[in-house]
Amino acid sequence: MNCTWHFRLRATDPLHRRRVATTSNRFVVAALLSFVLCAPLPAAHAGTAIEAIAKQYDRYPLIMLGEWHRNVQQHVFLRDLIRDPAFICRTDDIVIEFGNSRLQSVADAYASGENVTEAQLQSMFRETAVPFTWNSPVYRQFYETVRDVNAKHICPHPVRLVLGDPPIDWSRIKTLKDFEPFGDRDRSFADIVEREVLAKHRHALLISGEPHALRKLPKPDANGDGLPEPTVAQLIEREHPGVLFSIALVTTSAAAKVFKMDPPPSFKVVRGSALERADFGLIAPAWTATPIVVNGKHDWKLDPAKSWPRMGEVVDGLLYLGGDETRIFPPPSIYLDPVYQQALRERSAIIKEFNGQDFTPMLDDLVKEAQQAKAPSAH
Repeated sequence: MNCTWHFRLRATDPLHRRRVATTSNRFVVAALLSFVLCAPLPAAHAGTAIEAIAKQYDRYPLIMLGEWHRNVQQHVFLRDLIRDPAFICRTDDIVIEFGNSRLQSVADAYASGENVTEAQLQSMFRETAVPFTWNSPVYRQFYETVRDVNAKHICPHPVRLVLGDPPIDWSRIKTLKDFEPFGDRDRSFADIVEREVLAKHRHALLISGEPHALRKLPKPDANGDGLPEPTVAQLIEREHPGVLFSIALVTTSAAAKVFKMDPPPSFKVVRGSALERADFGLIAPAWTATPIVVNGKHDWKLDPAKSWPRMGEVVDGLLYLGGDETRIFPPPSIYLDPVYQQALRERSAIIKEFNGQDFTPMLDDLVKEAQQAKAPSAH
C-alpha cells in the first residue's frame, strides 16, 4: 500500500504495475531486510553510473531522480550515490519528498550530527501530507546515510538535507478548508528548491516520486483522468529553463533490452541520442488507480496511460538497476500505537474529503494483520 498521493488523482500505489512485496509476504521480506538493504551494487558498474550522473552537474545545478516508492534496489543505489565522493562532493543539498518542510530545523540538526529524539526523527517523515508510504525502513535509512556521510566528513562541506513536502501542522488541521492550502505538493516542492537551492546558487539532488520528475505527461483520457500537472519538473523549468536534469528508472529487463542499456547499474543520457524517439510508455508510472479487494484485503488496481510522449520530451536520462520490483514495508505493528492510529484515521478522513481516496480500509487491514500476528497461537 504505497502513496505518492497529491492533488485529486493520486493513488496509494501509482508507481507500480505489479505488487511484488504484497501484504501476504511482508513478513518474509522484513526477515530479509537487514541483508537486502545493505547489499551493495556491483562496484565497477556502480562507479561508472555514479560518475556519469555526477558529470551532469557540469551543465545543470539540479539533478532530479524519479523514485519508485519503497523500491529496495533503487534505495541501495541512492545510498551508494550519496556515499560516493564523485557525486556527493559536488552536491550541496538533497531535497526529498519524504519530509515535512515545517520541520527543517530538525533535519538540519539531525544531518549535522546533533542529538534528535526518536519522536522528532519520526515526525519528519510521518507528519507529511502523505500517509503510510514513508514508514518503509528505506526512508529512515536514507536519513541515516546522509547523517553518516556528514559525520565521516567525506566532503569538505556538509550536505544539507532539505525537506520538500508542504509545511503542514496536522495538529491544526481539523477540516478540509484547513488542509486545502497544503494540497499542492508539487508547487511546495518547487518553491523550496527555488528558495533553498537556486536562490543561493547551490547544486542539489532532488528525490521525489517519478511523476513529479517528468517534463511532459499524456493528455487526460476521455473521462478526464490522468496525472496532475504541473509537475515539479515543469514548474522549475518554467521559471528556470535549462537548470534541471531529470532521470527516470528503467523498470524491467525487457525495457532495458529495448533501450540497449549496459549491465546494471547503467545510466544513459537521452538528449541527443536515439533514445529521444523511444516510447516512454515502456517504463511509465501508472495512470489511474481504482480501489479493489484482493484475497479479502483492500488494494488498488493500476492502469497505464494509453499514450505517452516520446522519451526525449519526458526525461533527460535513464537509470537501469536490474528491474527488481521488491519493495519493503514496515511491520504493521506500528499501527497498533493508539495515538498514531487515531491520527492516521483523522488524516485519512480529511484526505478522503479532499481527493476521494479512502485510506481507512487499508489501515483497518494493517491493524487486523498486526493484531493477528500478536495474538497467541491457538496451538
